[in-house]
Amino acid sequence: MHKFFNLCFAANIILGIYSFFVLPPRVATHFGRGGMPDGWAPLSMHTLLFFGIEVVFFLAITFSPGLMLKTPPRWLNLPHKDFWLKPENRERTATLVSKLMWRFGAALFLFFFVLGLLSLKANLSDPVRLDERSLFWALGIFGVYIIAWSISLTRAFRIPDDNRGGTGTAG
Repeated sequence: MHKFFNLCFAANIILGIYSFFVLPPRVATHFGRGGMPDGWAPLSMHTLLFFGIEVVFFLAITFSPGLMLKTPPRWLNLPHKDFWLKPENRERTATLVSKLMWRFGAALFLFFFVLGLLSLKANLSDPVRLDERSLFWALGIFGVYIIAWSISLTRAFRIPDDNRGGTGTAG
């Protein structure tokens, strides 16, 4: 999943570079009802914002498991954290967090990619107009994924059956 996460991030970077070379000097950056643009920016600002958001999310997802290992337990919030943040379980917890974050990150970057494609298509059309139907489908699919991912996170951090005795379930 780590490779797929990196591939999704790379696809967004390639899309951003491609967009920089094909979009006009002034691009729609925000769209209102009916997909009509109601916010504009210079292409350079749009590109910087695009890359800035992508890089911040990439770094946050990449480094959050390692940061979790160095953060005092009182600053972390996990289901059953008394069990998962014990010193003997922290490495296992970081591995689990990494896998979950890579899955979330891949989905997030796929969503960003769709948004980038929709923005590119809108800004290259005449008149400029966002395909709202595709946007709402993408939002719906991503929303359903977030719900499913949240459930999988909660399930992943259940106390393993072989460790239930005497560990408590306070989280």
